Amino acid sequence: MRWFVYAGQVGAWLASGWRWLTGSQFLSGAAVGALLVFLFSKRLRHDTSVTFNLPFNLGSTTVTARHADRVAAWKLYVQLTTRKAAIPFDEEHDVIAEVYDSFRTLFEESRRLLLDLPPSEFVNRDGIASLMLRVLNDGVRPHLTRWQAEYRRWWATAASLPANASRCPQDIQRDFPRYAELVRDLRGANTELSKFADALLLIARGMREEPRPSGRAYPTPPTTREGTDSATEDMLPPPARGPNAREEPTPASPTPGTPPSETGAGCA
Repeated sequence: MRWFVYAGQVGAWLASGWRWLTGSQFLSGAAVGALLVFLFSKRLRHDTSVTFNLPFNLGSTTVTARHADRVAAWKLYVQLTTRKAAIPFDEEHDVIAEVYDSFRTLFEESRRLLLDLPPSEFVNRDGIASLMLRVLNDGVRPHLTRWQAEYRRWWATAASLPANASRCPQDIQRDFPRYAELVRDLRGANTELSKFADALLLIARGMREEPRPSGRAYPTPPTTREGTDSATEDMLPPPARGPNAREEPTPASPTPGTPPSETGAGCA
């Protein structure tokens, strides 16, 4: 007899649960939730075509940016705007050997970002992977091939001379036989990398290229929105801001957000 009572209670619970699952409130809530998931997924996965001029006189291109492309572009943008490699060289404060160290780190970080991309991205000629490889190999590497080995060899000897023991690095590096020519070429590479950073920001935000403000040598990182959950945004950048919302940095001062290891120090 007790089993019949238990069976009746279980049946009543099942019937009550079924009525709740088929009720209007549950169905409407489930429909709204499914719609939000669909819209969020569509937002993350939509492709964006961005057309812009490439740095280092490499012409123009149109990049079809998928979600993985936008994330990689944002990460590389942050790397560029916080390193000396993409900041115009300051003769009074910067040390050339440290700038070349920054270039080396930039290549290492770019290689890591490329390895994080799926193999299918490398087949896509208008994707972020092909763009990064082209700019680094055809734009940055020629400067490093021309100058880095020669300068580092000279610097290793000059910095160890007893006569230079009391001199600051900024003064010692001016003794390099082709100092003016090297600095001119280095500044050109810095400026072109700052243009590349602008292009990466366009890709990350899915925007078309806008005219570059006159007098601006390099971009500043965008201000992060307060209260933004980075996990929810999935590494995507904040929305675009107006051109008047970004402060104009001066080339002689460090870039906002630059780590201490990337900030040069002048002679005391």
